[in-house]
Amino acid sequence: MKEYDLQMAWKLSVLAGQSLKTVQGDTMEIIFPGYGPSSLGGPDFTYAKIKINDTLWVGSVEIHLLSSQWYAHKHHQDEKYNNVILHVVWENDADVTWANELSIPCLQVKDFFSASWFDEVDQRIFSAQRIPCAELIHLSSELVWQSQLDVSLIERVERRVKEVEQLYLDCQWDWDEALHRFLARFMGQKINNDCMEQVARAIPYRIILKHTSSLPDLEALLLGQGGFLNEKNKDEYTKDRSDRYLFLCHKYGLSKVYNGHLQWQYKGLRPVSFPELRIAQWAYLLHSKGRLMHWALETPIKDLLRESHDIGTYWKSHYRLGQNSKESVRMNAQWSTLVVINALIPFRIAYKKNKDSTQTSMLIDAYEEIPPEKNRVIRLFEAFGHHAVSARDTQAMLELYNNYCNYKKCLSCKIGHVILKKEGLL
Repeated sequence: MKEYDLQMAWKLSVLAGQSLKTVQGDTMEIIFPGYGPSSLGGPDFTYAKIKINDTLWVGSVEIHLLSSQWYAHKHHQDEKYNNVILHVVWENDADVTWANELSIPCLQVKDFFSASWFDEVDQRIFSAQRIPCAELIHLSSELVWQSQLDVSLIERVERRVKEVEQLYLDCQWDWDEALHRFLARFMGQKINNDCMEQVARAIPYRIILKHTSSLPDLEALLLGQGGFLNEKNKDEYTKDRSDRYLFLCHKYGLSKVYNGHLQWQYKGLRPVSFPELRIAQWAYLLHSKGRLMHWALETPIKDLLRESHDIGTYWKSHYRLGQNSKESVRMNAQWSTLVVINALIPFRIAYKKNKDSTQTSMLIDAYEEIPPEKNRVIRLFEAFGHHAVSARDTQAMLELYNNYCNYKKCLSCKIGHVILKKEGLL
């Protein structure tokens, strides 16, 4: 059993209706399990309502497999846990107290609930397929499906918005710098996103702006800080960019990224996604757009989708420095769509939310203007009859798969709830 299992059992109120008692011998009743589980730190559930004897308690609930984990996790040293009104554990192996040394009410779940419930859920309901509820997903209605998609989309957008907001803080409240770094991370395509952001951090955006009229200078700065110009010159292009990079480093006193060339990953990437080529594409974007803010915030979605993020002449016949390609390099036609979906819309939402206090839910309609994505995850859901109409649907499906199905968090999913109820397990 995992702590997550116990959290979900509490959230789903599987103990509701039973005659419960705390380990201290007091009768208790669950009025409301609370909101959670929280991913922001602090107690697992907040604003719970628990009746102990004849007194209604309102506060937080913390859940552990063993009560001693309260001390192992150092909750006794964290003021956020001072309002915990109930400690829910599978097994009570230690007395846990508040700061005033009074025992925190504790519910030992194994006294009222069988561990076999979790095994039955796994064996009867959730298969080993990529979509765990594949064999029973038909039990869920279209209304429940759409409701879960709405939740998943909001979660996906809010997570990306928080990434932008954190970059904004890291950049000392500079939206231009934050946009530059956020686009850089996106260019890295997960496997190299940290490396790409490291390059962006190593070159202040004010310096980039001074050289947007010169594509060779931009390529030199970005490739150089990425560590790709450290090796012996392979051709005239590399020699020119190396010379430019050394001059610009001296001019601006730039600190080189330590061992940057050793950190890049190529395994599992198609040649069109190799980091040097993505850097060349990044440089061309900076060269063609200049200051990126107006382009990112004001360009209509339909125009952004038609853009062809080009590359310099050299890179049309090279995937890597000094290595000629047997055929011309063609950038993915879907790249513009990916930029809009994964970078520009989240940035717009973060910017407008912070400027105008606009709610995220009011800004995600932009996804409806974009055709649905095509990939293996979307095809999995389509096989069950759930077809996407726009990128709003596909983004939600990706979130549902990546953060629910992939980790078998079926007990957190509305679709899973319906299946559990119809199978008599809730």
